[in-house]
Formats: sequence, C-alpha cells, structure tokens
Amino acid sequence: MSLPQRPGAAARRLRLVTIVAAVVAITWWAARGIEMSLGQLVRNIPQARRLLNDSWPPDWSFLSRLLDPFLETVQIAILGSTVGVLVALPVAVLAARPIAPRRWIYLIDRNFMNILRTLPDLFWAMLFASAVGFGPFAGAIALSVFSVAVVSKLLSESIESIDLRLLEAVEASGGTWFERVRYGVMPQVLPQYVSYALYMFELNIRASVVLGLVGAGGIGVVLNVQLRTFNYSRVAVILIAIFAFVLIIERVSEAARRRLV
Repeated sequence: MSLPQRPGAAARRLRLVTIVAAVVAITWWAARGIEMSLGQLVRNIPQARRLLNDSWPPDWSFLSRLLDPFLETVQIAILGSTVGVLVALPVAVLAARPIAPRRWIYLIDRNFMNILRTLPDLFWAMLFASAVGFGPFAGAIALSVFSVAVVSKLLSESIESIDLRLLEAVEASGGTWFERVRYGVMPQVLPQYVSYALYMFELNIRASVVLGLVGAGGIGVVLNVQLRTFNYSRVAVILIAIFAFVLIIERVSEAARRRLV
C-alpha cells in the first residue's frame, strides 16, 4: 500500500514542470528570433571541412615570429591588471554598504561601478583606440577599466560579508574611517583581494588576445591579419600557441594563488 502523497510534493512538481516549460518556450522563441537552422549547419559541414584542410598542417615556421606579439600581450595584461586592481580597491571600499562613509557616496560609486560593468571590454578598446590611437597602449587602458569593473564588484561583495564585530571594535576605540578600513576591513579581505588580482591577470591574458582583433595590440593583431589574408595554416599555429600560452599562465597563476593566499 503506497503512502498518500504530501500536498507540497504535487505543488513542487507543478512548479518544476512550469519552469521547464518556460525555459523550453523561451529557448524556442530565441532560436526562431535568430533564424537558427540545423539544416543550414549540416549543409555547411563541407565548408568547415575545407577550412580544416586549409589549416592543417600548421605552418610551424611562423612560430618564431610570434614571440614579440606574445610579449606585448603579457605587457598589456600586466599593466592593465596592475592599474585596474589598484584603482578597484578604493572603488570597492566606497561601494560596500558597511564601510561607505556616506550613503550618497555609496550610491554614486555603486552606479559608477555598474556603468563600467555594463560596457564590454571591446567597447573600451575601440573607444581608447580612437582616443589615443591603435596599439598596445589603448589595449592596456581598456583592460585597466575592465579590471576595475570586475575586481571592484567581487571585492565589494567580499567586504559586505565581513565580520562587522572587528569593524565595530576599531570604531569603539576611536578609530577614524581610514583606520576602520585598514584594521577592520583589509585584514579580512586581503586574501580574496590577492586571489582576485591573480584571477584578473588570467582574464586579461585572454581578453588582450580578443582586443588585438580591434587593433589594441598583442597577438590578436597578428591573428586578425592572418585571418584577413586567409592564411589558415598560420592561424592554426597562432591558435595552438595561444592555447598553450594561456594554459601555462593559468598554471603559474594557480600556483602563485595557492602560495600567497
């Protein structure tokens, strides 16, 4: 004899079915909106096969010409990460509700942070490329803004989850606002801050490759040139080198994060 089903179970099942149906309906609507066609995908398989044939074997002789662009990519990522992470610290502090000195400062800084996050890194790259000219300097500035947007958001959320008792103890002892930040906030969020900084460097290595496609320097510029001239065997070499390069950077960053945090 089966036990009677609890009323809550039927309601949960109905809610789950409703959510799944809504997701399926929205997905179908999106696919129709972009005119998604599996038939077109199947018909283009021969073209994709020709592209792979043109890309293989890779032109390994081109590998020696990638050293300088890769070094430029690292330089862009280092400068963008360093400047962005440093600027993100005060932005995050002022955007955290428990430590913001005034509510109007909190609101202004929070909205500023939201504006930075709303605009993608490619927009900043094109904007600064128009302002200072195409090249790695524009890419470094764009990545600085991108780093501020990401790190300030993550760090402000970490600050909002700190133990407020330490903050209250500093305030009760007559500490100023700067002393509250220094002795009540930073000791608690410093490990996360270092972790975010290293993570941002990893992101900027990848982002700098994409920014190069719009003329912001680095290996992306070389990749864009080879794509435009249909040198797919060289494109394959560049993609393989980027994959290996990013993998090495990730391993080094993870090792540094485990050692420092």
